Amino acid sequence: MTPRRVLGIDGCAPGWVVVTLVDGVVTEVEVVEALAAALEGPAPAAVAVDMPIGLLDAPRDADRAARVLLPGRASSVFSAPPRSVVDAARSGEVADHAAATAMAVAVLGSGISMQAWRLVPAILEADALVAAGHDLREVHPEVAFAVLAGGALPRKRSWAGITTRRAVLERLGVVLPDRFPGDDQVAPDDVVDAAVCAWVADGIAGAGEVVTVPDATDQRDHSRPVVITARVPPASPPGPRRRPRSPSTATGSTASSSAPSQIT
Repeated sequence: MTPRRVLGIDGCAPGWVVVTLVDGVVTEVEVVEALAAALEGPAPAAVAVDMPIGLLDAPRDADRAARVLLPGRASSVFSAPPRSVVDAARSGEVADHAAATAMAVAVLGSGISMQAWRLVPAILEADALVAAGHDLREVHPEVAFAVLAGGALPRKRSWAGITTRRAVLERLGVVLPDRFPGDDQVAPDDVVDAAVCAWVADGIAGAGEVVTVPDATDQRDHSRPVVITARVPPASPPGPRRRPRSPSTATGSTASSSAPSQIT
């Protein structure tokens, strides 16, 4: 039987952090500059990305539905930039936040946040890959964790937020290594976000039940429904696997995350 290899990806300061699961087990965590680099080599069974995928010149049903799932944390779901703004950024017609906001006001009647504007380069990467035929699925980590835990977790940049998220992931068998190449360049919340994206991707690949947010919509982009995907937690999640020691601790060498034997 062919191993079920999936990727969970989140944007980070150097580019993208990628968590690979093989048959539900973390085998690699890597940092890449370009999203396309994560997709090189054998095609994964599923890829889930924390990035708006599916852009419209209208408010997205997916964003509204996601906010409903996060009472008190609705602000963590920012509105995706309009399709017109992203296309104009690609062509060079729009080059700064002020111009993007002016175009968004003309299209939607309201501007876009600075956070949304700063994500436009990453959105352009994902949008180009989808247009080229890659099946990237949008995941919102806060929604994914809320579905898993039955409600919003502590703020992800807090110590409680990180430890709680790692504990939730470990109960599902997703055990992150303590070290991996490039880990000093990546924020901890980006790593746990990529990991929960990978767990959702494993469900998309057939390892579990997934749901879409919203469950139905008429909105389409690239001929695909514009939705956020989450995964239903198992009735009896497996117990945590042992967290691996980093190779530097065991051997004194540079940490590497490519060997599956490090994740047991």
